[in-house]
Amino acid sequence: MPLMRGRILGYDADRMTFEFTMMHDARIVDCEISSTAMDDLAGEKGVRTNEREAQFRRLRDTIERVASDIFDQRSMSPVETIRIFSKHVRNR
Repeated sequence: MPLMRGRILGYDADRMTFEFTMMHDARIVDCEISSTAMDDLAGEKGVRTNEREAQFRRLRDTIERVASDIFDQRSMSPVETIRIFSKHVRNR
């Protein structure tokens, strides 16, 4: 069952990840994507911190599809965070 869109939480500059949520039924699923993975999806490098949310919004459909695919492929525990890295977005 695919995950449904949740909320945008924002960019964590210390961890270099963009954080967002998705929904599985009534359960919130925490998700994050590395800045490198977003750059790989966009085909760009050196995106500034203040531009990360706009980048996420442009790529949101694809990023959420990847998160949903990861969720479906694994038996995720209720507290586990879906983490998307470059290896998950290659060839997309």
